[in-house]
Amino acid sequence: MMWYILLMVLFACQKQPYSTDFSIDGLKPMDTHLVSTAASYHNNHIRDMVLIYGGGTNKGQVWDYYAFHPYVVYKNDQHVYEWMFDGFLFLELSDDLGFSFTVGHGDPAKPAQKANWATLIDKYFEQGRSLHELDQAIEDATWSAGQPPSKRRIVIGIPEPLTAVANNWGMAEGIWLNFQTAGHKTKACKWFVDEVSARFNAANFRHLTLDGFYWIGEAIEDNGTTIADMGSYLSGLNLSFNWIPWWQSPGYTNPTALGFSDSYLQPNYFFYSTVPFSRLQAACNAAITYGLGLEMEFDDNILYFDPYRTKFNEYLDVFGQNNIFDTKKIAYYQSESTILKLFTSTVPVHKTMYKRLCETVVRRQKLGLPTL
Repeated sequence: MMWYILLMVLFACQKQPYSTDFSIDGLKPMDTHLVSTAASYHNNHIRDMVLIYGGGTNKGQVWDYYAFHPYVVYKNDQHVYEWMFDGFLFLELSDDLGFSFTVGHGDPAKPAQKANWATLIDKYFEQGRSLHELDQAIEDATWSAGQPPSKRRIVIGIPEPLTAVANNWGMAEGIWLNFQTAGHKTKACKWFVDEVSARFNAANFRHLTLDGFYWIGEAIEDNGTTIADMGSYLSGLNLSFNWIPWWQSPGYTNPTALGFSDSYLQPNYFFYSTVPFSRLQAACNAAITYGLGLEMEFDDNILYFDPYRTKFNEYLDVFGQNNIFDTKKIAYYQSESTILKLFTSTVPVHKTMYKRLCETVVRRQKLGLPTL
């Protein structure tokens, strides 16, 4: 029993806490023709964005080109290779030393400083891992799949400028920053964006383009001013500003007013037995009403436990019944590397889940759905 408890704690720690307010659960499917689905999506959008944890640390999954392969292409029943995800979100919640990049992760007494942010960038752009290996995986896939229809779009998570770091973060724009001041948080985030952008341009990737950045905090907390500032800054650079709030996180009904260009709502149904099945329908209704994308959620529990496999299929079923796959952008939370584990498994039920997921993504990619 102890191993099961430890396993569940490990999986749960990947996600932020979420609201347990079930006030709009149980609603019936909405007529998408009667409800405005207008969303302020960034130009040249991502349709299917997979979350990649571990690319910026030395712990967990090693993201080499072998590991990226099943995220890049899918070999169908006719032995034809087809292109998979067109978007990749690289993010970290804490570093190897336990310094925290966002509230609720890492050591709360160790808010990340500039040196930690800089090391994160170094690891993303290090040869033999992360972005360079993704680029190589796509190049290798061209031998079997031909050229991809477009460059794969990259989103990088901005560490949350935690107020607790106070005046210990470091320097930017020639001054020593103090995160008790909102304007100083913005300066730190701009430094991060500028550094990533410069490194990305210098890398001269063959198959990758920088789409934008992601606000790692799933709640606004005390960063409203910084978020608004960064929204304006990134818009001026023609870069997207992404957010994936937990269920009913304050501000989720109008994220563009906060400064975000692209937002995906977390249903938070998969992780806990206390959340009812009706949450999926409520999430679809909210996405339609407020013009949001949605997050598909699963983790390594689907490798071992039938109830989680059922939930995995319920996401696909309910999203399909609500026309979500034809009308909405989707982000895919897969813990650290669950899709890779499904791909390498020889267990029949794993292969079935992998096939269903991949065929869903491939269909959206081939048909250009949603129409953006």
